[in-house]
Amino acid sequence: MRKWLTLAVALIMVFLGGISSPSAARMEVKGVVSDWGELKTKIPPSAYFQVVKLEDNLKGTTDPQGFSALNSEFPKIKVRANGSFSVDLKGVPSGKYFIVLQRAVPREMSGENMATAIPILITKEGNPVVIEVPGTFPLDVGQVDVAVRGGGAPGGSGKK
Repeated sequence: MRKWLTLAVALIMVFLGGISSPSAARMEVKGVVSDWGELKTKIPPSAYFQVVKLEDNLKGTTDPQGFSALNSEFPKIKVRANGSFSVDLKGVPSGKYFIVLQRAVPREMSGENMATAIPILITKEGNPVVIEVPGTFPLDVGQVDVAVRGGGAPGGSGKK
C-alpha cells in the first residue's frame, strides 16, 4: 500500500509539474530601439526606460539634475547595446501602458505639461507602443523609435 501511495504522489507531482498555469506564463514585451546607438550618446547616463500606466492625469517629478520622469511603480527596462529590450509584466494590474524614456528631458523643456514632453516608444508608423493587460503575450513590438509626442494622450505622437 505504501508503494502505491508513493507512486501515486510521484505521478501527480510529475503531472502537475508539467502543466504551466496561465498565471505562471511570462507576460513578456520585447522589441528593438532602432536608433539606440545614436540616442544613448545624447541622453544622460541616469536615463532609463520604464513602463507607465496610461491615465488621463499623469504626474511626474524632477530629479536634482533637473530631468523629468513620470510617476511609475512599474518595471524599468534595460536596453542592451544592440538596442534590444525585454520586460516581463507579470503582476501588472489590468490597464493600458506605454514605455517612456525617464530622466532624459530637462524640466524646462517640458513646460507646464510634463507628460507630453517625456519621450515614448513609437512604431515605425509613428503610433505609440501601447500595451494592454490582459493581452496577448509574448508581445513583440518589433523595431521602435523614441519620440516626444504632441499634446494630449499618447495617441497624438510625432517623431522629433
